Parts: sequence; structure tokens; C-alpha cells
Amino acid sequence: MPIWSVMGVEEQPDITLQRWRVYETERGQHHFVGYCIENRSGRVSSAIVSYDANAKAGITRSGRRYVLSGNPGFDEDALHVWSFWSQRFRVKEAKDVSEEYFKQSRERASSSHARRKE
Repeated sequence: MPIWSVMGVEEQPDITLQRWRVYETERGQHHFVGYCIENRSGRVSSAIVSYDANAKAGITRSGRRYVLSGNPGFDEDALHVWSFWSQRFRVKEAKDVSEEYFKQSRERASSSHARRKE
């Protein structure tokens, strides 16, 4: 699977990821990794700078907004891109922290639902 260059943030400010993961590098940076439905390909984000659990969306260092669709999952193409990206940027260790993001979103959704019932 080839690794392609991506459109700039101005051309594609929003990305929707399915079958997504979030990895933390030894530098403490978190990155979205998943299947980009707009481009139909695997994707790795720049470092996440903010995350809105209500919207299941995060802003990365590049300024791009990533929306997480559905539950965490694994995508072969995305993992291939992550492997290439990790080598290119000399990532020595990475920890899967996807559950932290999923849990935050689930808790926010539950508390919003409970407030609406009151």
C-alpha cells in the first residue's frame, strides 16, 4: 500500500475517521489513527492539541479537525500508515490510549442523556 501526500488544511479542514485508534508516543503526543471516509484511506494525524468529548472531535497541531465516528477499531490501511509514520518520525514506543477517548465520549453522552431526562 503506497503512502500518499495529503491535502492541506485549507483544502480539507475536517476529517472523519472510522475504525479509529489514538496512540500516545514516548514524547507524550497523542495521534488519531484511522480510516478516513472522505479519502477512503488510512490516516495519521499530527499531535492532538484539544479534544471535545461531546462532539467526539479533536483539533490537531496542523489545525485540522478530526471527527471520530463509531467505536474504536482497527483498519489495516491505517495501521500501515501508522507504521510508516512511526518509522519516519522515529517513534520508539507507542501506547494505545483509544479507550480513554472512547470512555470520555461515552461518559459525556450518558450525562447529557441523563440531564435531558430530568
